[in-house]
Amino acid sequence: MPIFGRRQLQQMLNELGPWLVRSKATDLLKRLENVSADQAIPAEFELALSWALTKVARLEIDRPMGNRTPDIYSPDLLSSAPVSVDVAAISDALLSGQAFMRRAAKIINRTCDEILTGSSAHLHYTFQERSGYVRDEFGRTRFDRRRLITKSFQMDPQLRLALAAWLKNRSTDHPLHWAGKDIKVTISWRDYVHPQSNTFCTMPSLAYDLRENPLYQVLKSKSDQLQNVSNGAHRGVFLGDAGCQLFNDIYRVDRVNNTFSGQQVIETFLADESTIDFVAVFSVKRAMTGSRDSSKNPRIWHLYVFEQKSQKNLDLSCLMHLRDILPAPYLSGYEARSWHEQGMFSAQARGRYLPTSMSIGKQSMTVRISGRALQELMAGRLTVKEFENWTVGGRPNPFEQQLALGWTISSVSYEPKDASADDDYLIFTFKDDPAAAALRLPDELRIKDAK
Repeated sequence: MPIFGRRQLQQMLNELGPWLVRSKATDLLKRLENVSADQAIPAEFELALSWALTKVARLEIDRPMGNRTPDIYSPDLLSSAPVSVDVAAISDALLSGQAFMRRAAKIINRTCDEILTGSSAHLHYTFQERSGYVRDEFGRTRFDRRRLITKSFQMDPQLRLALAAWLKNRSTDHPLHWAGKDIKVTISWRDYVHPQSNTFCTMPSLAYDLRENPLYQVLKSKSDQLQNVSNGAHRGVFLGDAGCQLFNDIYRVDRVNNTFSGQQVIETFLADESTIDFVAVFSVKRAMTGSRDSSKNPRIWHLYVFEQKSQKNLDLSCLMHLRDILPAPYLSGYEARSWHEQGMFSAQARGRYLPTSMSIGKQSMTVRISGRALQELMAGRLTVKEFENWTVGGRPNPFEQQLALGWTISSVSYEPKDASADDDYLIFTFKDDPAAAALRLPDELRIKDAK
């Protein structure tokens, strides 16, 4: 759940409670805590957009429409008519072929571990691709590019024999090349392979067809979800950017017309599906492109709205207001997906620590430090070295530094932060203390010895 921090998510859940029946709240909670980014990140978008809508209009969640229940219904979000909206989040998991590549890697890894225990920790997979011009069903020529892996791949006896010979004969100095009906891959042995980075393909995450791509397919599924919305009501789709190349530069123009932009795919869908009135894309990006100083370049929400060309008087300015109400994002879609896959946002994972600051006065020294980091140190979850690295960037431990100077803690206070941070400050004040310093002469002495 990395688009927002855990406190922010809990606050939105609490405030959305009056609009949620128990079964819906339970479902949303389970998806938010799911270990799969494909479950958790879409749930974050659904929660955040529903919560934001309650601030600007009336809301009904999962209102039955025939045998379907669109995520959002509002009688007054749009001035012209009621609106039903379904929410989805799009990532590169399918567009990049990542899902199929990881699935194949897991199948082969299991077999390799059966042949040679622990071997899967060293295996890296480079999947091949093919490209060229083909003719479509209408006889028109178009560019086609595909990864050579399908969802139907299964382990077969021939591949198992090849893997056994490669591993047992210590042939791993040279990669194993394998081509089958559903796969063409090069397997190489490395000293270490991160389990989240053990697959690769030279084919980028782009759309090579206006309709045969995950973005169009998700939009089509949302159109089906909205098919029973009553006549006279508007139909819309909210899309969240969960790390999708098509949204990274949504208006990108391909001069040779071999690939298509997010804008082109969405506009093609709207031309095909006249019942959908608009598609709104919510994406997290830095405020300024090209800036290297992230401290002065915060992540902000960007909104891209595409509407049905036949709609002449549809006022969608309220969506800009909706965007502005959303809480400040913690991470972008790509970052969120990566962090979530590594388990970095589970409740018991290492905290997200506030930065340390220090100030020096004439007779005291003050340190503002992460309360979560200090608690994890005291709980034994962080070593002293890790604590120093995370809180002061490897500089000397401020507690040791002050103790070595003969200064001890004279007071401790607590500085709570709002829901945008998953941490609070503990403020330590240090003062000179004879208990930790060498004894010294009194500050005042008699000027002259007595006669």
